[in-house]
Amino acid sequence: MNLPKVITRLALVVAAILTLAPASHAQTTPPSGISVADRARELADARPWAGMVFAGSSVADGKLRDIIVAPWTGSWGDDTLAGGAVSYRLARFWKFFMLDAELGGAYRFGDTEGGEFWAAAYLRYDGFPWTNHVYTTFGLSMGPDYVTRLPRVERGTDALPEANQSRFLNFFSPELTFALPERPHQEVVLRYMHRSGIFGTFNGVWEGANSLTVGFRMRF
Repeated sequence: MNLPKVITRLALVVAAILTLAPASHAQTTPPSGISVADRARELADARPWAGMVFAGSSVADGKLRDIIVAPWTGSWGDDTLAGGAVSYRLARFWKFFMLDAELGGAYRFGDTEGGEFWAAAYLRYDGFPWTNHVYTTFGLSMGPDYVTRLPRVERGTDALPEANQSRFLNFFSPELTFALPERPHQEVVLRYMHRSGIFGTFNGVWEGANSLTVGFRMRF
């Protein structure tokens, strides 16, 4: 089973369900002089708090840059992740950019059997030309990430342990979200979770664990 494709298809199904769902209670026509996209941004910013739940799979090998370009080349399935996060919108600037603060946690079931916790700042962008039809954001994060047990890709094996290890790494997790313009507070979330050593900054660690997750975020 190709788990990354399954997760991606699941996200598309959820997005389709949201698209087909009735929106009689939502304001579908923006005020005069305001585009659908700008109205979606206003509605999203009006709810600064957000909660998210997600699940996904880890990849046992492969570097982040290679896995993003060709995710099917990774060895998926050593761990299954499930978790959640709470975030707060700090600011919007230059019209299309946002800054969010996030606290989150997850548990890795399988080979690792351990928890993961992070505090991160997300820089997001929502100036895509198709926003009138699908409200889309792209985000990048930075912040400390801690695991209670190192994933195998970071600890190695008993016979050949990784020379450089650190339970604290950087939480660098690219993310895409999709929502209906009239319901920007209900987002389908595709997140590529990555524990990054920032080129050896953390105790000489260069590559950390990677996971692909799909989730749902509600703004309030």
